[in-house]
Amino acid sequence: MEATEAECADSKVMHPFWMADFRFYEVTVGDKIVCTNGAYQYGIASYSPEIEDRLIYTYCYQEEENWSRYRRDFKWDALHGGRYTLSQDGWIRVAVKRKDGALITPKDVYRVSEALYLLREKRIYQKKDYYRQEIEKTVQTVRERREENKRKNSLIFGLMTDSHYVINGGWEDSIANLQEVCRETGFDAMIHLGDLTDGMIPLAVTKEYTVRVMRELDTLQVPVYLALGNHDSNYFRGNPEWMSEQEQSKHYLDREKPWYYVDFEKQKLRCLFLHSFNHRESIRYGFPLEEIEWVKNTLLAAPAGYSVLVFAHVPLLPEMHFWSKEIRNSCEMLEALEEYTAHGGRILAYIHGHNHADQIFLERSFPIVSIGCAKCEDFKDKKPEGAVTYDRKIGTVTQELWDVMVVDVEDGKIDFVRFGAGEDRRVCADTQLD
Repeated sequence: MEATEAECADSKVMHPFWMADFRFYEVTVGDKIVCTNGAYQYGIASYSPEIEDRLIYTYCYQEEENWSRYRRDFKWDALHGGRYTLSQDGWIRVAVKRKDGALITPKDVYRVSEALYLLREKRIYQKKDYYRQEIEKTVQTVRERREENKRKNSLIFGLMTDSHYVINGGWEDSIANLQEVCRETGFDAMIHLGDLTDGMIPLAVTKEYTVRVMRELDTLQVPVYLALGNHDSNYFRGNPEWMSEQEQSKHYLDREKPWYYVDFEKQKLRCLFLHSFNHRESIRYGFPLEEIEWVKNTLLAAPAGYSVLVFAHVPLLPEMHFWSKEIRNSCEMLEALEEYTAHGGRILAYIHGHNHADQIFLERSFPIVSIGCAKCEDFKDKKPEGAVTYDRKIGTVTQELWDVMVVDVEDGKIDFVRFGAGEDRRVCADTQLD
């Protein structure tokens, strides 16, 4: 069903007499399942678009990365063959068995992958009226900020973190809203600060989800830059199908290393994108010494007159991190950055995700800015002191949370224009503590 044989083999749940694809398939009334091999029968489990409150208002990662609600309608003895027409909107999963009752074999996996498929109408995204005013407000604010900086060649970035793609989780709204705002304001780039998914499911399916997210970010038709998060390793809650740093670099970034920089020559801005998690280390959150050495060299090599923006998933300071008392090599990373500023270098800000909360820390030589969670989530506990989490609700503007950054490099000023839950914010690098 919409997958290659290899992909099907990677994601089948095997049982002596049954096999089930791990995937969820979105359907509408009138869509059809077809099995062209009469040797097999299939059963259907359906899911409604209702979302349980616990997934939004408590610290809760659904183990199958699925925010639809099971209707409890799978019947072991009510099986279908040939063609079956679906009668409800929502999501489905399918389990298959041999009609003769024999054991499932590896050959059956390949035969079913060729014979079973879903016929459905092309989907067209339906715009939500409750986003219209927010889109207009965001576009207007960005235009005003750009006009203020008209003679200063400001940069405009889309900025998002912790989208945590799940089935029925609202990603379709996020990408549609990003597309409209980008079209009206003209992003110079799109930046995502990590945790594209929850990282709890089979690696083959995680890769499908992340490829979807990255492909849809590419529809903005601007460069897309990622800073990888802890969930992006696919290790969350001990998932055995994890990716190494090298595998993550190749899959997400098409690079050899998970840290890199990008220059915006006209504005004289160097953007560093850091890597900040390794589950195989005793202190999982933090920075390898190799990366810190690279940061030092990259800053020293910045052309004269350049300013620097630093992006990462995990906060720089342990006091801004609820989940551990230490961040590996954080002192060394902080020293590398502050030594650069002490010798005349200019860092506009260190910007991160991970905390699922907003926060601005102004007690260093550059602002440290935390960005809230793009996934609709508002549990108030498990947050560092000083962080702010906003009320969120599905089906309202507060379902969304991301920013448009307007960067005035000349004046060292960054405006974070919020779309959805939260407030607009501004930081100025040149007003930091000495």
